[in-house]
Amino acid sequence: MKISIVVCFALLSFLAGTAHARRCPLLATEESAAAATRALFNCPSARLLVEAEGEHKFQVHYDFPQALPDLSNIPYLSVDPLADQIGLIDSGCCDLLPQWWAAIISLSAFGGFRVTGEHGEDLTPKGLKARGLIALLALAPDHCRSREWLQDKLWSDRSQKQGADSLRQSLMDIRRAFGEQAGILTAGREKVRLDSRGFVVNFDRPFGRGADKCDIELFGDLDIPDAEFEEWIRNERLTFSPPLRGDANETHVQRRLDNPVIFLRCDGTGTSEGQAIVKSVLSLVTASLLDFSDFQIFQDFDCATPIRREPPRRGLVVSARMPPGQQWLSITILHPSRGQIFWTRSVRVPMFFNDELMHPVCSEIVEAVLRTFRTRSDDLEIPDCAAMMANRGRNLIFQFDKHRLLQADAHLRLAYEYDPRPQYLAWRSYLRIVAQFQHRSSHFLGGDATDTMMLAREAIQEAPSSAIALGVAAHIEYLFGGSVKSSLQLATHAVALDPLNAITHAILSNTELIIDNRPDSQRSASMALALAGGSECRALIEFFCCMSATALGEYEIATHHAEMAAILRPSFMDPLRYLVALYNHAGRTDELTRTITRIQSAEPDFHMARLLDNDYPNTTLRRMRLMEAIAR
Repeated sequence: MKISIVVCFALLSFLAGTAHARRCPLLATEESAAAATRALFNCPSARLLVEAEGEHKFQVHYDFPQALPDLSNIPYLSVDPLADQIGLIDSGCCDLLPQWWAAIISLSAFGGFRVTGEHGEDLTPKGLKARGLIALLALAPDHCRSREWLQDKLWSDRSQKQGADSLRQSLMDIRRAFGEQAGILTAGREKVRLDSRGFVVNFDRPFGRGADKCDIELFGDLDIPDAEFEEWIRNERLTFSPPLRGDANETHVQRRLDNPVIFLRCDGTGTSEGQAIVKSVLSLVTASLLDFSDFQIFQDFDCATPIRREPPRRGLVVSARMPPGQQWLSITILHPSRGQIFWTRSVRVPMFFNDELMHPVCSEIVEAVLRTFRTRSDDLEIPDCAAMMANRGRNLIFQFDKHRLLQADAHLRLAYEYDPRPQYLAWRSYLRIVAQFQHRSSHFLGGDATDTMMLAREAIQEAPSSAIALGVAAHIEYLFGGSVKSSLQLATHAVALDPLNAITHAILSNTELIIDNRPDSQRSASMALALAGGSECRALIEFFCCMSATALGEYEIATHHAEMAAILRPSFMDPLRYLVALYNHAGRTDELTRTITRIQSAEPDFHMARLLDNDYPNTTLRRMRLMEAIAR
């Protein structure tokens, strides 16, 4: 399978951070930059796509799963491997690349603020604000924040110029402390980033000594006298604190009231048919959002009159339009007061706009709303609340690594403390299933298989009409040896309650596969993929499609889905395990060898025969005819 990968890097950062640049310090022309790219990425061609001030963008080609070169020395890199196929463009996202490198710098979150190098050397900056800056970046999505946001947290009492000057000084202090690893910290005109390929946060608490403030609290010895930083660190410490005790009703009520407002309105729809379509779309979106969290949602379906309610001060406006005489449905997500557009989408509505066509559109709107809340929370001035915590937590599940799963569990646990919605328990249960398959254990999250079942059982008892609670219960019913018939009933009911949830469709597909209803399993998996679109769970859904195709004996299609999942999330183990069996069956020995090596980087004891072991996490694969070639 040939894939095209577009790489983009700031030329000055590239020159500052790579060994090749040190050998060729004057990469000033297009030809020399292209030559450097070919050498660095070990590829026959590097075609220049864009050239802007200080930036070059090249297209390179690989045969998947050929090992990509070690990119750990490049301080800033953007990758877009699937833009032509699924429209996924995630600038600055390095998670799409195989991560075989080890972290160079580690930050201890408990037991005293300390930054260490790969050999244990102390790289902690002396300045208090420099340490605060590292903490702010360490807990940020992708370890990246805007300069303005950082200045507001550390120098909120100073002018913008003074704050900018102080930020530059702290950045210099950090680079000086990091020494040869200074390239891990990059600062552009607007963003500051710690490269996640060379930087990791250690959340382990120290053992074997008396519990003091540093052991209990996140960054317990980091006290910076700035009101904005103090509020930020207080909220983060709550996230990683032990479960709350006692009566927290007052907290629950306040956090519930703080949940963001979503105002759904119908604009400029002239015909009754168009208004009916808009109502159906927004009603489905409402039901799906409410199954996720307790958003404050208001609807205005009177298209003939202007909005009668005051738009939310902290939230979003979702506007739907279907102008008279046109077959286009336009959805726009706006800032409630400024009218700033965060997201927009236009869809051509055919004469027969059935569920199969409507549901993926609605699911895309739901994901756009959740993504906007995650990425624009500062612009929207939304405080930390149950809905925001749960939104972050669910998103982190699909990153799969232990650090993100721990963060996801902490966010979901705190969301439940703020507002005890059973859906959060269901997601915590599902998170443990993911951990068990990905890491062959969920002990690092605390508890065991019993804990996974108890969370799911409590969720379904408290919310028997919640789609995600029913879906997770269906998955557990099958995985833990319960009734397959009950599993199918639960999954079918979950999909009926929320037809926009890609995860519940995938679980239904898996259950249908177990009862040997393979055509329906593939249809459910295909619908899950359509619903997933370009969301964070796409890699997981690609894997479910791989399972259903493998069961049908459509091995080429199964291989394609597994390879896509591995491209999207290189550390995702399940598709790699299937690729071992698929490549072995197809006689693709080179790809087989490379894939086994990739698995062994995370599981040193792995060999192909492990797929046959009952204690190895590939329950469904062991039941398939594909395994006969390995058993021989």
